[in-house]
Amino acid sequence: MLDYVSISLNNVRSQKAASPPFPLKISRAYGNPTASEFVDFICQVLEPIVPKISATGSLVLNLTNESFLHRSPGRSTYLERTIIALEDRLGLTLMDRVPWVNFSKPPGPLQWASRTRQQLNVSWEPCLWFARDPILCKADNRRVLRPHTARHAKLLSQGGEQRSTSYGDNAYRLRPGSFGEITNGAIPKNTLQIGHSCARGREHRKALNDLGLTPHGAGWPFAVPDFFIKFLTEPGDLVADIFSGRAMTGRAAEENQRRWICVESALQYVRGAAELFRSFQGFWINPALEEAFRSSDA
Repeated sequence: MLDYVSISLNNVRSQKAASPPFPLKISRAYGNPTASEFVDFICQVLEPIVPKISATGSLVLNLTNESFLHRSPGRSTYLERTIIALEDRLGLTLMDRVPWVNFSKPPGPLQWASRTRQQLNVSWEPCLWFARDPILCKADNRRVLRPHTARHAKLLSQGGEQRSTSYGDNAYRLRPGSFGEITNGAIPKNTLQIGHSCARGREHRKALNDLGLTPHGAGWPFAVPDFFIKFLTEPGDLVADIFSGRAMTGRAAEENQRRWICVESALQYVRGAAELFRSFQGFWINPALEEAFRSSDA
């Protein structure tokens, strides 16, 4: 049995994907800790969970890049403190900081970018990827290869480079045949450029509006968890999202033939998340929950 509070994941190969409440200056409807409280908060939440992650498993935290010092355009160092705390207190190893670049983010921080003009508009959020054991970590970039560009495909068809040259004091050299080996695709860069809106999210929001349900205010697009789930897990593995919101991580896991657990403390968001899965075989929802939280005119 799985413990709901600690999310016991014994004897399974697993990835944890989590987008916890951000340490924002103005609290959102779903609540959040302050920047000074965040490090202790995230460590307390993860302390009973990390031992349940398999040796080959990973933890991904999507955090905010918009946390500033009190009445100052200076940025909080809570990200750096969080990374060090997860290493020192919980024994995790940082594998990468993957920026999620979202050019559709609204302008901000308003005070420091639009009013005092001392900052630039933020366009990215860090996704911090940790491993229990970096040597055993089962990440495999062959599961997330991108199509070759037309230019590179042409280079491959010609058998690779036809010239000899060097750059950077001979640090980089090209020889005839370089980049000529046929491969299944290009290895992605460690940056995700993904807009916030997605088809599944729009369909979900429409379904909630039709039912008179309140959507979660900070749902991430399908493509973000979809990428990490493919990269870090295999079919049949167990994915857990401990701050699931509208449960888009669960939807991505379901579509990728992974088992999944989504945990959400606000029951109204659990009710809304159910609509992401209504079309899947085996869907069931408690009738009492199904009728809960609807507006009177829905």
